[in-house]
Amino acid sequence: GRSRVVYEIKVKGNFSAKLNATNVVLKIPCPSNTAKCSLKPHQGKAKYNPGQNAIIWKMKKFPGDESYTLKGEVRMVASIEDKTWSRPPITMEFQVPMFTASGLHVRFMKVFERNNYETVKWVRYMTRAGQYQIRI
Repeated sequence: GRSRVVYEIKVKGNFSAKLNATNVVLKIPCPSNTAKCSLKPHQGKAKYNPGQNAIIWKMKKFPGDESYTLKGEVRMVASIEDKTWSRPPITMEFQVPMFTASGLHVRFMKVFERNNYETVKWVRYMTRAGQYQIRI
């Protein structure tokens, strides 16, 4: 049977170069019989987590319009039965401050309050990844 899996994963920021994604985490599944893993991330840090049977690739800062690649190889323990690997999806978490994926913007807001409430003219936009997955 097969004794290794070769990975080449490319991630591209599909938003303005003026913005940065933060706390970017990719979870890349590996076969359950993984023995050894060698990884070369272009940006950030990557390591194999045996408890999750996955490679965890973390980047603190990801500029828009940039692309980064993770190259790696996973060696597997030889097994008697050669069952196929289901290849679960890659999951991704991230945040993009001051960006709305929908393009929605607040133009004005009025506050009607009898207590002379002092308003501050400031809006914070935050885009967070909900359940973002891609099949491999």
